Amino acid sequence: MKKSKRIAALLMAAAMTATFAGCGNGSDGGNAAGDGGENAEGGKNITVILKNSTAPFFISMAEGAQAAGEELGYNVEVKTPVDTAEGSGNEQQNQLCDEAIVNGVDCVVLCPVDTEAIVPAAQRIVDADIPVVALNTRLGDESLCETFVGLENVQQGYETAKALFEKMGGKGTLIIIEGSTGAQTSLDRIEGCKKALEEYPDIELVASQSANYSRAEALNVAQNLLQSYPDVDAFFCCNDEMALGTAEAVDAAGKTGEIMISGQDANDDAVSALKEGKITLTSWGDPYMQGYEGVVAAVDVLEGNEVKEFYEVSTKVVDETNVDSFKDE
Repeated sequence: MKKSKRIAALLMAAAMTATFAGCGNGSDGGNAAGDGGENAEGGKNITVILKNSTAPFFISMAEGAQAAGEELGYNVEVKTPVDTAEGSGNEQQNQLCDEAIVNGVDCVVLCPVDTEAIVPAAQRIVDADIPVVALNTRLGDESLCETFVGLENVQQGYETAKALFEKMGGKGTLIIIEGSTGAQTSLDRIEGCKKALEEYPDIELVASQSANYSRAEALNVAQNLLQSYPDVDAFFCCNDEMALGTAEAVDAAGKTGEIMISGQDANDDAVSALKEGKITLTSWGDPYMQGYEGVVAAVDVLEGNEVKEFYEVSTKVVDETNVDSFKDE
C-alpha cells in the first residue's frame, strides 16, 4: 500500500471522526490499548467492533476476545455503538471504524450491524493498510476481509428449525420473529428456517415480522400476532432475547406449554427459561469462542501465520435433554 494512499485514508477518517465526536465506545470492557498503534511496551493493538454491549451474546463475545488478547500478548479493545436503535448502530459502527484508522490500530475485527452499510467503512480501513477480520456476520464485500470467523448462521437456523419441527410432530402453524431488518444474521437464520420448512410440507408459515433482536419489542410483536393467530403452534425466533419476549406474550395469553418457542444463542436467561418450560429449545453458537477465535485469526494475519478461509465455531441445539451439560459435550 503506497504511503500517500494511507495518509489520505487517515485524513479522511479523521475528518469523519470529528463529525461524530462524542459517539464513543459503548463497551465498558477491553484491555487498555491507549489510542492505538504500539503501546509503551511495543505491543500490537487489535480493535474489535461488535454490534452492541448489552445483549448477553455480545458480552460473552467481548469476554472471549479479551481473553485471547491476554493469552496471546496483544492489546484488545472492544468497541460498540452506544445507541442500538434501528439504523443508528450502522452509523456509529462506521464512526468506530474511522476511529480505528485514526488511532492506527494494527487490525480490526468487525462484527457488522448491517452487512452492506459497513462496506464503505471497511473499504476505508483496507485503504489505510489495516487488515480486517469479519466476525459472526459476513461483510457484503468479502474481498475486504482476510477471513471470516463464526458459525454458519444458515446452518444454525436450519438445525434449530428442524429440531423445533420435529417437536411439533411435523405439522402445524409457525410464526417467525425476525431480527433487525437487513441484518445478515437474521436473514441467514430465516433462510435456514425456510430451508427446513421445505422438508415439512404440513407446517404452514402464517406470519413473519421483525422485533429488532429486542426482548421488549418481541413481547409487543408477539402479543399482536397472537391476536391474529391465537391458535398458532410455534414461534421460530432469530435470537434468544426475542424468544424470551415471545415467551412473556405467550404466558400472558395463558398458553405457556401449548405454544412452542425456539430461540438461538443459548444465553443464560434462555437456558433458565428452557429449564422452566417457558421456551422449547435454543441453539448455542458459543459466542465466547467466536470472540476468542476472532482475535486468534487477527493474530494469525498480523504474524504471517497460515490464515484459514473460515475459522468455524460449531452450533449445537439445546433442549430439555442436554440443557444441563451442553457446554461440556
